[in-house]
Amino acid sequence: MYKVSYEDIVRKIIQEKNLSHEEIEERITKKIQQLNELISKDGAAYIVANELGIKIFDLNKKRYKVNELIIGMTSMEVLVKVVQKYDVIEFKKENRQGKVQSLLVGDETGVIRLVIWDESQLKSIEDVTENNILLIKNGYMKENNGFKEIHLSKYSSVKINPENEFIGDVIISMQKRFQRKKIKDLNVGDNVSIAGTIVQLFEPKFYNACPECNRKINLEGEKYKCDEHGFVKENLNPILNLFFDDGTENIRVVAFRNNVARILGLNNEDVKKLKDDINKFMEIRERILGSQIIINGKANKNEMFDRIEFIADSVEEINVKEEINYLLSNLK
Repeated sequence: MYKVSYEDIVRKIIQEKNLSHEEIEERITKKIQQLNELISKDGAAYIVANELGIKIFDLNKKRYKVNELIIGMTSMEVLVKVVQKYDVIEFKKENRQGKVQSLLVGDETGVIRLVIWDESQLKSIEDVTENNILLIKNGYMKENNGFKEIHLSKYSSVKINPENEFIGDVIISMQKRFQRKKIKDLNVGDNVSIAGTIVQLFEPKFYNACPECNRKINLEGEKYKCDEHGFVKENLNPILNLFFDDGTENIRVVAFRNNVARILGLNNEDVKKLKDDINKFMEIRERILGSQIIINGKANKNEMFDRIEFIADSVEEINVKEEINYLLSNLK
């Protein structure tokens, strides 16, 4: 079953009809009212797109761009460039064990996570580095926490740096997926992008996590056990708390795993070493304070302290040219 998000439908309309986000929202609201509110917002968006003559997805294409990929697709082909390669993670369940690795890849239309489970596929990409081009065939699409992912199986193939294939500048900015918002305007539940400055940084904390679902695990005897995946090989995961200011207000941001490494400018193994080296962290802290970045994520309510906090989903460096264009486009 194919699943297209509301945000994807709106983005498709914007791209093809050059309408503003506000104009599209108004059309969708009117459509819901016309149908006596007997249709969902997603359904109304489909109807509006259809009335405008927009084809949401084309299943007959041979090759897709990143922004055309739909959850539920199978046996699709895509050409991408490697933006970041993450560490291999080992996992162990009661009935099986194995390894998994993910890469951030993209093209001129956006970025997406590539997830590899198959042992032979893992070996095939051992020498892959950033900026390598990958031609993926017979991949399939899945959803993870509301985000699209490309997955590879034993039937998939990956060709590294294929001849006569080219990808221009990868669109790393998540603004197409996250709406930019000021901290003072954040509401609980917002999935948005905030840009600002790191004004305070706290020593990272660590917990033992399940390598498959990243949830906290408990020690039972001499082994760690996950409530969902049984006995597993523990993975040390970091949590980083910081205060972020955009000139309108400041907010506590909580980052996990790979986002901690990106904020600190380290690889995952070096982050783990900070657990027993407070002096090294203090050196990094002095370097990081005052850094300006973009954080994409979700605004949550901290019930204990009765305040909104921001959970980081991804972190980007600020592209000065893009930021100037963004600011100019939003001048009143």
